[in-house]
Amino acid sequence: MQIFGGDYSVLQIVYTRGIFAMILLLVLFYFMREHIPLVSKRPLMMLCRGLFGFSSYTCYYLAVAAMPLAEVVTITFTMPLFVTAMSALILREKVGIRRWGAVVVGFAGVLIILSPRGEFNPLAVGFAFLAAITYASQTIFTRFLGSHDHPLTIAFSAIFVFTCASGILSLLMYSGVLTISSSHPSLAFFGRDWIMPAGFDFLLMLVIGVIAAVGFYCLSQAYCVSEASAIAPFEFTYILWAVFFGMLLWNEVPGPTTFIGIVVLVSSSLYIWYRERSIGLEETAVLPVQASAIAQQDQS
Repeated sequence: MQIFGGDYSVLQIVYTRGIFAMILLLVLFYFMREHIPLVSKRPLMMLCRGLFGFSSYTCYYLAVAAMPLAEVVTITFTMPLFVTAMSALILREKVGIRRWGAVVVGFAGVLIILSPRGEFNPLAVGFAFLAAITYASQTIFTRFLGSHDHPLTIAFSAIFVFTCASGILSLLMYSGVLTISSSHPSLAFFGRDWIMPAGFDFLLMLVIGVIAAVGFYCLSQAYCVSEASAIAPFEFTYILWAVFFGMLLWNEVPGPTTFIGIVVLVSSSLYIWYRERSIGLEETAVLPVQASAIAQQDQS
């Protein structure tokens, strides 16, 4: 996105990516042996999930336009902390003092990353945090949808909502109903007019669409066939890739405080994953014992 940030609108990139990704997923639908519906069994819930996902990815791209990639990715990966908080406050799940402590430590890691420096950008940081919150909300909805819809349906529905949302917002801006004029890199990225992409840029957008289709499907498939606690640690490798590509493509070398903050944040999130997995295993082990006790009482 940093490659396109100076020329194209983020809405144009999301829309073009969505068109290419939907075409690829429709091809997958066609060649799948089993009959898979395009429409979700929970359309309203799927719409909410898609809008949260659209907000998350758009805010993430807007943050990348004004901040180093590694820092944006790290802030975005406060998502597990928000998921834990939402599970307690919204879903009323029991969250112990140790997991709440890990949440506090995780946000302390973010404060270390955001320690005052010359390039500190409050608006971009706000977009990164908003991306994390909406991504966490999307994850909560995915937990409900995983037992109702096929992963390919979830992936297609998400990209369909992304494409429609970006198209509608672009029409509102084109008609003058919505106007954004600012020199800030993030807002300029959002409010820029659409232009016809050149040959190489068009090819990159096509590649992004293919990556999006494959990524959405694989991630949905992973969360549907396995426990979320088993998948979460693999998502954190995204931070390592962000640091690598930031250094390789844009010579963005994270400072010592950024590396320290990343270690603190990832450690706290992995501890939350470990505690949730341990509690899940304990509850699984207790169920057969309780069932056996109830059976013995019935026999007596």
